Amino acid sequence: QVEDVEKVRNDETSLNGANGRLGKVPSEHLPGHAYHTYALTSGDGTVTFELRHNVNGRSTYAEGVADACLFLAAKADAGFPRARFLGRRKRLFD
Repeated sequence: QVEDVEKVRNDETSLNGANGRLGKVPSEHLPGHAYHTYALTSGDGTVTFELRHNVNGRSTYAEGVADACLFLAAKADAGFPRARFLGRRKRLFD
């Protein structure tokens, strides 16, 4: 649920890894980092699946955006349909 998302937005908590719940952000990357953990838990709580990615530095963001633009441009040149988003979770292809 969206209301279950925990946002950590202070340096002390980022540095200590939210008391072991998240990865510890190196101090030199406090100005630019993205640590995300996605967890899926079964209804009875007996199984949890987690996916985590930790990004340190701002250059990774810029490189990722450039790669995404190049990828989308190549798809457009190849004649792939464009997706138009019509509100939340609805897509229509041209």
